[in-house]
Amino acid sequence: MKIYTQIAHLLNYPNGDYHRITANLRIELKEYGENTVDEFQPVAEHFTLKTIPELQEYYIRTFDVNAACYLDIGYVLFGEESKRGQFLLNMKSEQLKAGNDCGTEFADHLPNVLTLLPKIKDELFREDLVVTMLLPALKHMLENFRTEENSYRNLLSILIKVLETDFKDSEFVPYKINQKDIDCAGAYACGMDFTKKSNKKY
Repeated sequence: MKIYTQIAHLLNYPNGDYHRITANLRIELKEYGENTVDEFQPVAEHFTLKTIPELQEYYIRTFDVNAACYLDIGYVLFGEESKRGQFLLNMKSEQLKAGNDCGTEFADHLPNVLTLLPKIKDELFREDLVVTMLLPALKHMLENFRTEENSYRNLLSILIKVLETDFKDSEFVPYKINQKDIDCAGAYACGMDFTKKSNKKY
């Protein structure tokens, strides 16, 4: 699960030396196939060949100025609906329970969610969170990129492949973003409780 903490580091606002983190990721990604390692190479070059100011400008252009996608999972899943608020409260509770430092970002900020995963003791809950909420959000984020020529888009694509490999054959059902006629009294629909059996497919 250490790989998620390392990917989270790359998804945070750029600051520091990326040579060690990219080298470690190359090694860990070998477990997911040589194609994944090859896909990561341009991402690694992006972080190691650019200066910190260049990386920061690229980050701001991607996530703030042009807003290719948003990094807050609850917003991606629910937009401005009240369900996002409940989801955020529950994520904050899980972050506090795990002792995961979220810094100045929200509890559902993607890097914070990724650093939370290795700290979750309940494996079933971790699987539920990933399959039900995180993967649908990531795939929606990927679709929102205006161009394929973006290092963060490539990194998200790699992250999805890693998650789908680690949590394959799950019985949990992915949340359907913008699905209509959802019963908000149900915990699954509101992103309030990821461990109900009703979230599983039969």
